Amino acid sequence: MTLNMRGLAAEFGLLFVELLVMLAVVSTVLALAVRCTGLGRLQRWLGGSARSAALKGLGLGFIVPFCTYSAIPMLVGMVDARVRTATWGAFLLAAPLLDPIVLAVLIILFGWQATVGYTAFIAAAVVVLALLADAAGVERWLRPAPRRVGAGTGRATGGSAAAACVGDPFVDERPWRGLRREMPLAGKYAWELVRALAVPMAVAVAIAATIVGFVPDQLVARLAGPDNPLAVPAAAVLGAPFYVSTEAFLPIASALHTNGMGLGAAFALVISAAGINLPELALLARTMRPRLLFAYAAAVVGAAMFAGYLVPLVA
Repeated sequence: MTLNMRGLAAEFGLLFVELLVMLAVVSTVLALAVRCTGLGRLQRWLGGSARSAALKGLGLGFIVPFCTYSAIPMLVGMVDARVRTATWGAFLLAAPLLDPIVLAVLIILFGWQATVGYTAFIAAAVVVLALLADAAGVERWLRPAPRRVGAGTGRATGGSAAAACVGDPFVDERPWRGLRREMPLAGKYAWELVRALAVPMAVAVAIAATIVGFVPDQLVARLAGPDNPLAVPAAAVLGAPFYVSTEAFLPIASALHTNGMGLGAAFALVISAAGINLPELALLARTMRPRLLFAYAAAVVGAAMFAGYLVPLVA
């Protein structure tokens, strides 16, 4: 896992650019989709009863092939669109924990029996947690959308309030005007979002890349090894700083298991790294207040711990 300085810089640069591009592309596509579909229709599609909304959010988080960072613009969009809390709550949890790429990695590392058991439990837990979030009204713990004040808020920095709304897909009520005319405004929406999130993302990615680059495999394996009775909880917490792409985490997890980390602890580490790594938490902190961010992190760590204890029983 240890990298030299040149390799560390390359890892940081590649990851940072990759995340920026994903944020920009997903934000642009989301803005175009909202404008084309219509805000009212989108709200009806993703609304309904709490149970129906939670199931829709679960399905959306599972089938949309996005990593967590590209899912964050969708979270912002759902909140801007005033979609029911059960929907975006289920989506936010399902996007990292039931990502098809993550499930494929789990099958390769631990086998299909463990992965099926994990998927069934997590799907049920996501729905229950989303329903609890909806009932508790956790939307009051969200921050305002992380975009420039005056962009789509109805508070013009110069000119009328109506003029400030033009171009924000979640406020602009004009009919769809064709891709050529809508693209510049969608690009502007994406640029405002990326600009607001770029600095915290850069800091978090730099920290994560440094940790991944300089922390030896043997140290992590020892902290979460079979001799530690709290190996699974330790691995679930240790996963937070370790962000690399999901595909790149496969050899890292394999190396840790080879160096002495137990099967359950390695499973917990993979799940935790996918759901609460530092770059993701940095971005979510711009969307959530501390209480909600802590609740989200606790839910993911709990899922990682359960998975870590489940895997040895069914693998």
